[in-house]
Amino acid sequence: MEITTQQSGDVTELIAVGRLDGYWADHLSRALDDLMRVGSDRVCLRMEGIDYVSSLGIRVLVSAYKKFKTVKGSFVIAGPTGNVLTVLEMAGIATLLMTATAPVAAAAPSAATPTTAPPPVLPRELQRGTARYEVYALPGSGMNCHSFGAPLDSSDRVYAASDAHKLAIDAHSVTLGLGAFGADFAECQGRFGEFLAVEGAAACLPADGSNSCDTLLSQGNYVPDMQALYGLRCTGAYSQLVRFEPNAEGDHVTLSELIDLSLELAATPAACVVIAAESAGMIGASLRRSPATKTAGDDPLAFPDVRTWLSFTTEPAHARMSVVACGVVAQPQDVAAPLVPYLRPLGAEDGQLGHVHAAAFRFRPLQRGLLQVSQAVLPLFERDTPESVLHLLADDREPGERIESRFTRGAMWIAPLVAITGEQP
Repeated sequence: MEITTQQSGDVTELIAVGRLDGYWADHLSRALDDLMRVGSDRVCLRMEGIDYVSSLGIRVLVSAYKKFKTVKGSFVIAGPTGNVLTVLEMAGIATLLMTATAPVAAAAPSAATPTTAPPPVLPRELQRGTARYEVYALPGSGMNCHSFGAPLDSSDRVYAASDAHKLAIDAHSVTLGLGAFGADFAECQGRFGEFLAVEGAAACLPADGSNSCDTLLSQGNYVPDMQALYGLRCTGAYSQLVRFEPNAEGDHVTLSELIDLSLELAATPAACVVIAAESAGMIGASLRRSPATKTAGDDPLAFPDVRTWLSFTTEPAHARMSVVACGVVAQPQDVAAPLVPYLRPLGAEDGQLGHVHAAAFRFRPLQRGLLQVSQAVLPLFERDTPESVLHLLADDREPGERIESRFTRGAMWIAPLVAITGEQP
């Protein structure tokens, strides 16, 4: 199949020639995803040159219609002829794709019933380096942060049942740390690994050698729970939303750039952040073995044993995927005592500290403009299982070189930490 593009006003036209069968369906799907990634959200697929459509081809067309509708864009087809038109009509999608997404003119308001719609929320625009930002003010005043448990270190500490904390995966908190899904410590002992929980959705990568993520999702009155050895839990409300993307001079936005901006906007020494974005490559680590299986004398952080306990990305991973990341970040010069054992240098030149976990999903576009966390996060958990969960770090093994996680475009929610409490590790 050959695919070319041309612009017609604000509509991007894809001109396809050949067969839309199982072999070429992914080719078209990737082309449509690429248009979404560069912000083209009004697309017309011209099908005059398509002479065959299979069931997989139909699935791609329907999937594209739903994806573009999700981001308030449109996807239509034009010019199907002969057998292709017949197949689309028999599948019941010809009318839908040829007319249903066409823009509809709004009805003129009646003189007797004037409209009272609130004015649109307009963002403040910023330019920093090679990135462009839109900052929306939100009504929240910030979050309280509570640290719990004893982080993994080089001591002879051995985790026991008394170290397990039962956490509710509710829609009102942001939590990350080391945990597992199960009823008690005994069930989870060999599985404790990196996890994150946002908006009542949790993802965990069990450290049992399976390399297969687990997820839990709150639904209705059902609020699941999990076991955790240690972590950070933030509750409250976000004060700002930042939409970001590279400008004409760049091709990505780094994690350190986002953290610098979040702390500046929060105007506090520490903040909770949630990021939903397209990945341009993640750098981080995950556990190979559960620390609850460690015995006295084991040192998971010492070389060379660290290689059997931890898995590090050797190069940027999970590019072109959707990522949900969350964590606590802080200025190095003023870290509250309860956060000290949990925060690590993130590799930036200014010494910023943080504890950030990220879950990588198959790509799904975000809506534009003002967006709630639930609108960005929950569709990923409802439709997919994450490929991995990473503790984000910077790779500075090469002298003078620092490689860190980076994003193409996305959204970041910021909550200043207004109160910080914790247990004695």
